[in-house]
Amino acid sequence: MSFKTGVGKFLRILVRVALLWMVIHLVFISFDGLRDYKGTADVAVVLGNRVDADSSLSPVLQGRVDRALLLYRQGRVRKIMVSGGKGLKGAKVPEGMAMRRYLEQKGVPPADVIEDNDGENTYLTAKDFRTVADSLHYSSVIVVSSFYHITRCKYIFRKLDIKHVHSASSDVFYANDLVGLLREFPALYKYMLWY
Repeated sequence: MSFKTGVGKFLRILVRVALLWMVIHLVFISFDGLRDYKGTADVAVVLGNRVDADSSLSPVLQGRVDRALLLYRQGRVRKIMVSGGKGLKGAKVPEGMAMRRYLEQKGVPPADVIEDNDGENTYLTAKDFRTVADSLHYSSVIVVSSFYHITRCKYIFRKLDIKHVHSASSDVFYANDLVGLLREFPALYKYMLWY
């Protein structure tokens, strides 16, 4: 076997192993994300997503907020923390404020909603929650996001020494979730290396 043939064979094996690892990873995070926690916690933390120019929640974000609202109405959380960034250019309100308004329109008392508009990414949301948890003496959380995002959320919350981290995913699914799922493969490893 020539050197060139050996290198080609090695590269083919490497690509197959990488693809197999990616498939296993995607199956795991899908299973993990779709397996909702059935118990209670101090607070639900909703991870942000797009707010439309008219300040309404995008369908993806509304699905997440509706899931947290259900947890609240079932008495499984006492408070809801809504966390997101400043939003897209042209958005009238930041994500946290838009989510808060939505929850208040649905009858959630303002005192039961914690607004965070500095959660530009998953790490910053977890960091901001760490501060809230310390000040309010919270020891448990249910992170609420799209199913494909749950594993990374739980990872970073636990890495910031939040002990009792659980999850519930949005009940709304879109074809674009496949893009989000594929994006999570490198995103989780980036978080493991970066944060």
